[in-house]
Amino acid sequence: FQVSVIENMEERHLRTASWLFPLYLFVINIFVLPIAFGGKLLMGPDTDADTYVLALPLQHGALSLSLLTFIGGFSAATSMIIVETIALSTMVSNHIVTPILLKVKGFKTNVHDTFHSSILNIRRISIVIILALAYLYDKLVGHQFSLVSLGLISFAAVAQLAPAVFGGIYWKDASKKGAIAGIATGFGIWFYTLVIPSMASSEIINSSLLTAG
Repeated sequence: FQVSVIENMEERHLRTASWLFPLYLFVINIFVLPIAFGGKLLMGPDTDADTYVLALPLQHGALSLSLLTFIGGFSAATSMIIVETIALSTMVSNHIVTPILLKVKGFKTNVHDTFHSSILNIRRISIVIILALAYLYDKLVGHQFSLVSLGLISFAAVAQLAPAVFGGIYWKDASKKGAIAGIATGFGIWFYTLVIPSMASSEIINSSLLTAG
């Protein structure tokens, strides 16, 4: 969404992004393999795989490399939070809040500056709410799981959109009601099988749901 909508100023840029963005993702993930193999071969079984990139140089006394790795990781994490928060706030303002406001009779859209200011305020408020919810989730649930486990929950959620997207592109008989029904069903199953167990493991809800639910 960030590449195709927010950062996209011209339609022709999509032609470049369609091959450059997947290539970029492929190249940066090549470096994961030697780190993962090195961690498995050199580190003990009790070492968290999420810390391999820091633990490997520390184990061999490369303190300067560890510091450089930490700074790079901190920078990447900060950038990821900024980019994802902006993308999500844009989604919220474009697809949820703004369509609702446009249906309200008292909402003025005839003055461009007023409308532009309203959109900015919606996005600013969305950013604060998104960051607050993310912080709350991290404190209540995130500390119980590894980064890989949390990533699985996130990617499984995004995957619920795939059937509707590909169906809308390639299936001529696809309908809006069918897409909504499929997405709602998928998210319901995702919430029941991944989100509720994570909340039960963190003792936010009764853990008996995992054994007798």
